[in-house]
Amino acid sequence: MTRGVRSLLRRPVVAVEPTATLADADIALRSGGSEAVAVVRDGRLLGLVTADDLEAARPSAATTLSIGEVNGALASIRVQSIMRRDVTTIAPDTPIAEAARLLRGGSGPLAVLAGGDLVGLVGSADLLPELEQPELP
Repeated sequence: MTRGVRSLLRRPVVAVEPTATLADADIALRSGGSEAVAVVRDGRLLGLVTADDLEAARPSAATTLSIGEVNGALASIRVQSIMRRDVTTIAPDTPIAEAARLLRGGSGPLAVLAGGDLVGLVGSADLLPELEQPELP
């Protein structure tokens, strides 16, 4: 029997509202140990923010802004302005091999939806323990 991605899901999903700041998303990302932070409203997925997205939104190292000014800017920019809206979604019963194929194809973390509600995120790091499992005879 083929296992679905449901077995890989962690609770709770690391999520922020679209009006959260980049600083809020950065804190959520670091504390959640996930590859992405979901941007949701009323349990519905609007987009994702990854560490790469946050890094791209930061001023370059060549900036003349002080650290306080940089932190102030990050505290004023809303995640809805940088979130990825083109998120690949899958169902909880999607086979793990299919999720791996989608991730290998360059899709960022996959959003797992059940009845339109976000129930989890699956990224490359979530699949690694599956590869470490010994094969059954």
